[in-house]
Amino acid sequence: MQGAAIGMALGVAAGLFLNSKKGKQLREDAKERMADFYNYVTPKIKKIGQMTEREYKEFMKQAAMQYGKAKKLSGDMIQELADEAQHSWKQIAKHANHSGSSKKK
Repeated sequence: MQGAAIGMALGVAAGLFLNSKKGKQLREDAKERMADFYNYVTPKIKKIGQMTEREYKEFMKQAAMQYGKAKKLSGDMIQELADEAQHSWKQIAKHANHSGSSKKK
């Protein structure tokens, strides 16, 4: 159940990116790349509802670097992935907290 909520939240984040002005300029390549990146990172996030914003952003930065190296992406593309993923914190946290799967004590 938690995996589905995380996947949905990451999908929302990808949608927000693709609807931005910057995203429209890079839509063809970025749409495919962001979707693939989110598919890569989703199984790695186990307790997103318990992460702080700072932890989430650091996690996404590291995940983008690992993904970029594995896919042999340019430094600019890796940075773009990291930036966009980090900016998705509010949407991700909102969906993770509303899923009922994360309970903070």
